[in-house]
Amino acid sequence: MAKYIEELNDIFEKFYKLFYESEDMALKNGIKCLTHTELHIIEAIGEDSLTMNELADRLAITMGTATVAITKLGEKGFVSRVRSNTDRRKVYVSLSKKGMQALNYHNNYHKTIVSSIIEKLDEDEVKVFLGTFKKLLKSLKNKSELLKPLPITDFPINTKVSVVEIKGTPIIQDYFMDRGVGHYCTLEVLEGKDSNNVALKKDDGTILEVNILDAKNIIVVKVED
Repeated sequence: MAKYIEELNDIFEKFYKLFYESEDMALKNGIKCLTHTELHIIEAIGEDSLTMNELADRLAITMGTATVAITKLGEKGFVSRVRSNTDRRKVYVSLSKKGMQALNYHNNYHKTIVSSIIEKLDEDEVKVFLGTFKKLLKSLKNKSELLKPLPITDFPINTKVSVVEIKGTPIIQDYFMDRGVGHYCTLEVLEGKDSNNVALKKDDGTILEVNILDAKNIIVVKVED
């Protein structure tokens, strides 16, 4: 399988680039005032009415980023915001008539592009492609879940992880850096001396006992065996 990796990677990159360019043409030809990011937010909202928290979760972005984006889309007339009658802290976001028109235009443009891509394939080839692509998507989703950054305390004992970020105050960050725990270093989660601590085995074999509250500042991804 290794001999196909480079070719597959090249094909994926070319396909993504061409598909992205087709979206660019859709924006230039029909929805000139929207950015790619704004268009994806419109797609994420769809026909739903979402709270800002729900929208941020759906897009995997922060509340602050979502608020800024929705404010801009509101100024352009693509979204409507309505405060909840039962909980005044909640604001529901939905597409305006203009937003629905943008969504429908974009969806129809995508359907046209996909139709043109598969027009020279017979039905059996399309079925094989769909089956293979679904497997790829499932595999990618599983890998994405495995590579989701989480606090090191979320991982079970004997798990090997790689550090992607040290959160907390500069004092906490310096504390870990001084002890050889920094970005991209590999650690193994071990059982601490008591329930308030976790033991971390470093690359050089040394073990560092860390208070669980401090350890929550170490953000890591799982390292596959």
